[in-house]
Amino acid sequence: MAKKAQSKKIVSVDASELVDPQMAEAQFEEILSRIDEKKIESCQRAVDEAKERISKKVYAVQFENSEDLENYFEFMQNEAEWREKEALGVIEICKVIDKVKKDGVKQNTIYLSALPLEASHYFLSKKSGKGLAEAKKFISILKPFGIALESTKADASEIQDLERQLAAAQQGIELE
Repeated sequence: MAKKAQSKKIVSVDASELVDPQMAEAQFEEILSRIDEKKIESCQRAVDEAKERISKKVYAVQFENSEDLENYFEFMQNEAEWREKEALGVIEICKVIDKVKKDGVKQNTIYLSALPLEASHYFLSKKSGKGLAEAKKFISILKPFGIALESTKADASEIQDLERQLAAAQQGIELE
């Protein structure tokens, strides 16, 4: 059976023919009328204040005993696996550890800002081992970081919510 040749038609449309300029102008004016500059400023201020407050915040990482704390220090200084630029993360965490040691540790608790906390958890989460004894030792180090990370997630969520409110205000949209 022979195939029929198909012809293609090209249709061109000028977009200005599709949009009534007066209607587009009215829609634009209606959107602009919903935008509240004071609300935008208020939302922006709330975002900036939250970011500033959270950037200075430290999170408690409480170990059950001094051995677990020392195991964490030992891990970061000698065992943390890294690739390429991740080496900078290990270096920065070790600087924080040196400062923590210098300042002294009370009640097996260290205080870390979000970045070293998240980076420590990241490097710990890459660890592998063998056997029950190693598994227990590892979990006793990892668990305090998991608990502290819950607080960082709540803070990150707060900032995301504030940024959504700001974006909505900038577009004249009300969030529920």
